[in-house]
Amino acid sequence: MANHHIGNQWRRIKKNGLVEIPDGMVVYGFRHFFASNCLTHNIPITDVTDWMGHRSLDITFKIYRHLMPGSIGRAAQVLDLGLAA
Repeated sequence: MANHHIGNQWRRIKKNGLVEIPDGMVVYGFRHFFASNCLTHNIPITDVTDWMGHRSLDITFKIYRHLMPGSIGRAAQVLDLGLAA
């Protein structure tokens, strides 16, 4: 669904008072919620990049790298185990 369709529906719902929407809450926040949850639950960043529609992995990484602080440490452990075998 195109972003402008979602935005139009959001504004219509907010205007009609169909649901209580806190001031300052915007549709764009749901994108961050979605991506953050995916990355926190170890869904590959390449998939999240595709789903978010980012042009490159680098864009996704720059925005969400704080959610993957242990990824280098985990990678080092996996590589160490592989080299020791």
